[in-house]
Amino acid sequence: MDPLLDRLLAIEPGRYRVVSCYLRLSRDERAHRRYLTALKNRIRAVHDEAVAPDLARILEYVTSARALPPRAAGLAIFACEALHLFEAVPLARVHRTRVVVDDTPYVLELIALRQELGGVLATVFDRSHARFFLVGDESAMELEGLIQASRRGGGFDPDREDAPGWGERDYHHRLREERHRHCAAIAHRLQHLIRTHPARGIVLAGPRKEVAALIPFLPRDVAGRVLGTAALNPTAVSPAEVQVAALAIASEHDRAAEIRLVSSLAESIGAGWAVEGPRDTLHALARGQVRTLVARADLEGPGFRCAMSGRLVLAKADCDGEGEPRPVQDVVDEAVEEALRQGIEVVVVRDRAAAERIDGLAAILRFR
Repeated sequence: MDPLLDRLLAIEPGRYRVVSCYLRLSRDERAHRRYLTALKNRIRAVHDEAVAPDLARILEYVTSARALPPRAAGLAIFACEALHLFEAVPLARVHRTRVVVDDTPYVLELIALRQELGGVLATVFDRSHARFFLVGDESAMELEGLIQASRRGGGFDPDREDAPGWGERDYHHRLREERHRHCAAIAHRLQHLIRTHPARGIVLAGPRKEVAALIPFLPRDVAGRVLGTAALNPTAVSPAEVQVAALAIASEHDRAAEIRLVSSLAESIGAGWAVEGPRDTLHALARGQVRTLVARADLEGPGFRCAMSGRLVLAKADCDGEGEPRPVQDVVDEAVEEALRQGIEVVVVRDRAAAERIDGLAAILRFR
């Protein structure tokens, strides 16, 4: 546990009003400062005068582009004037932009991301060099690399007057042998790194021919973690360039995974292993049936929480016999928080074509 989480979790319920803000900062949101429009819309929906100064500070903070982490895909901000609290934490991912006011901070998304996501391991290599990086939201740390020493001459003929050379066949055989040895060493190093460094996946970068040659050498546990490939020069690339490329590939990988998940939903619904629509999804969430919660990025709206059962519902009448219905600002945000509380995977679909195929909320089930 880090000092910030210690402080946030130590806040006593019922004494203060704490603002928890999660802000998406992907490339799409940064374009034309769309993130700022999304945040302002969320702040307008908050009707709590006690936190107005905190909301103003958050808005002032994110309005300054200099305050934003340059490459992080998200930001968590926790504010409470009475506690002299204002903390901003860069994140590798944020499910959706949201602003929540409660008597305790909403830290489950922060905790889940820190447990679920490490950095991205990136290797940049050619036929004789391999550099390894652990890429995070704020920086890329270079790890120990590999250099493959060549044991062949400069060509078919000797590379000095009285040295023995090789014929063309032996020369190319030695080239293949050295490439294979180098690929095996890179694969072995990657296997060791994913066991010793928390990482969500691996990015392979280098000349296309060398990347293709490496893939057959990767053990199954390594090959299954590859997020994508890029063309980078290991002798010239900087850690910052590796970071930009690796985070872009990881983002694109997540987007493709979202589209595949949505494509498989119809079949799962037909087989009874998924439900669709806010009402059915919230019911399954309350029963503990949900394995993966799927939500449209543009979906928002008020709802209620039943006082006795704690169940999230769309209408007051749905709380019949379960206690007084208490209004919630955004039922989707509350559903995301509830899913995180249960340790459920949350997928927020942003691809427009894929999102149109979902009736707001959907869930893949653990049991029927």
